[in-house]
Parts: sequence; C-alpha cells; structure tokens
Amino acid sequence: MIDINEVRRFTDAVISMIREDQGSGQVPPDVLSIDELDNYVDIDDYYRRIGLPAGDHDAAELRYAVGEEVGRRLAAAQGGPWHVIWRPSEGRPQDIGRTAGYSTQAEAQAIGREHLHTHGGGFHLRRD
Repeated sequence: MIDINEVRRFTDAVISMIREDQGSGQVPPDVLSIDELDNYVDIDDYYRRIGLPAGDHDAAELRYAVGEEVGRRLAAAQGGPWHVIWRPSEGRPQDIGRTAGYSTQAEAQAIGREHLHTHGGGFHLRRD
C-alpha cells in the first residue's frame, strides 16, 4: 500500500526542483504535464536526485503515484485540471475525463466533442 505522506514528500521535492529549473529558464513556466516536462528534462533525473525508490513493485507504484501527483500539480498551476461532464440523453451526467483531468481547456473540449459525436447527448467542462 502506498503511503500518501511519502507521495506528498517526494512530490513536494520534485515540484521544488521543477520550480528551480523554471526559474533558471531550463523549463518553461507554462509546462502543464509530465509529457511536456519530458521535452526539457528527464523526470527520472529528478527521481534519482530525491532518492525515489526503484526496482520492485512497491517502488513502481510509488513512482506512478508521484508522477500522477506531479502532473496534477503542474496542470493545476496553469488553471487546470479540466473535467468533461457528459450528459446522456437519458440518465445522470458522468465525468468522462481522466481521474486527474485534462491539462488544458482545449484538450478537454476535444474529448467532449469526440464523445458527443460518438454517443450523443451533451457535455460541459468543469475545472477543479
């Protein structure tokens, strides 16, 4: 089981290093996701520098949780995450977005339009 305090501690350390790299100009200030961050730095370098465990199943789960939280925080720092709420013709509205939401409004809008085209109904966006 993942210790949420460990996830927070490691995430705080990674975010701190990202902010330092943003301050130095190595990473743009508007990075919204781990994928975008990977265009400028190797996230594994951050993980090695903070001593994030590796090599077994528990370590992999911890790395995944830290990565998800880093991504969520990056998106939130830029006004996200955005969620797509689909309203079927009959029934209750459903959040059809990823658990962490989408980083940009445009990305969420595209997902909503695609779902609307395939399933009908309607959709709206909600930001956390």
